[in-house]
Amino acid sequence: MTAFGFAAMFCMRFTPDWADFILVRVAGFSFVGAGLIGAAGWLGALIDGTIGWLVRSIDGISNGAVGTSIAWIIAAALAGLWIGGMLPGRIFSYDPPDWLVIAGLVVPSLVAMVPGRAGDAFDTVITAGGQALTNAVGGLF
Repeated sequence: MTAFGFAAMFCMRFTPDWADFILVRVAGFSFVGAGLIGAAGWLGALIDGTIGWLVRSIDGISNGAVGTSIAWIIAAALAGLWIGGMLPGRIFSYDPPDWLVIAGLVVPSLVAMVPGRAGDAFDTVITAGGQALTNAVGGLF
């Protein structure tokens, strides 16, 4: 799924704007699908360890400064930005940068931290999109 996402981003160099609109969303949901499946081996361990360290560090700093954890707020903001970037241009006119599209690898893990109905809504949207593209690509191969 990760390779499929990078291939879609690479193809954007040679396609017209209307195709880029489709390819960037295909790439984004490919990365989310890869994040849902989870990277195996050393790459998965590296991603899990890095996210765990980052969340613990942010929580430690925010608990000392503000008195509460803010890592879930940052995760919710990133998930909202990612979802907004994947919406059609008529609804939310935003051309997502490459880093945000590739961040789809870690968005499913980060959304799990968001509490309440907002977390459930983010999780539903992201999981449905990632699973749909994973099933479509799995059907092709």
